[in-house]
Amino acid sequence: MALWAGCATPRLVGKEPRLAPDPGVARVVVVEPFFENAEWQTSTRTERATVVAGPYGAHPVDVSRQVAEKPLYARVDSLAAEQREVIRQVQRQRPSWRVLSPSGLAGVEGPVTVVRTVVGETETVGSNRAEKTLALGFGILLPPLLLFELEPVRETQRVHGQLRRYDADAALVRSRLLRYPTQPDSAVDTRGLAALDHAFGLDLELEEGVLASDAAREPVLIVGFARKLAAAVVAIAEEQR
Repeated sequence: MALWAGCATPRLVGKEPRLAPDPGVARVVVVEPFFENAEWQTSTRTERATVVAGPYGAHPVDVSRQVAEKPLYARVDSLAAEQREVIRQVQRQRPSWRVLSPSGLAGVEGPVTVVRTVVGETETVGSNRAEKTLALGFGILLPPLLLFELEPVRETQRVHGQLRRYDADAALVRSRLLRYPTQPDSAVDTRGLAALDHAFGLDLELEEGVLASDAAREPVLIVGFARKLAAAVVAIAEEQR
């Protein structure tokens, strides 16, 4: 039972963001491809490799290497997935709006609201992962310690960043589109446009088994972050200047 609990699928817990019902006011909201300003992180990755040692044949070995990468939410593929999910969630929460990426502005006329997202640093503000991992390791020798694995790992991550809102005419925004190599769609040259700027710190509370893999955890966190961020996008788009 303890080992079964240790493989429990990652899931998000805690309160879902709550918004007022859709007031029914038509609005065009352009969600830019996401930017990031997070620091690079260095971690150690261990991979399985096969080594051929002369007459002794091939045998598997563990190879460790240092890898520099951005935090999960600030990686290129994550940013693209987050933007897609935010557009979907904002449209779901505000069906009276037209929510699109900049490339969807063709044929749109009149005022639009452009929302820019900058994903920053991530911090762990609470976790019992170290204790669970230690108990699992010693539980091989002292089986009673495996009882600690009946309760899941609980971890809270806080993602920091900035939301900026620009109000402009659709024709002006179309004339200011530009493309960056790492982004899936055009961004907007916002120089000279007045901005409404808010910092955010969104908490994601995760439960999982101590043996859960990164491959299972990461999609859950990305979707959860995007759902919370969508509520913040709605709030800043509706905020009175």
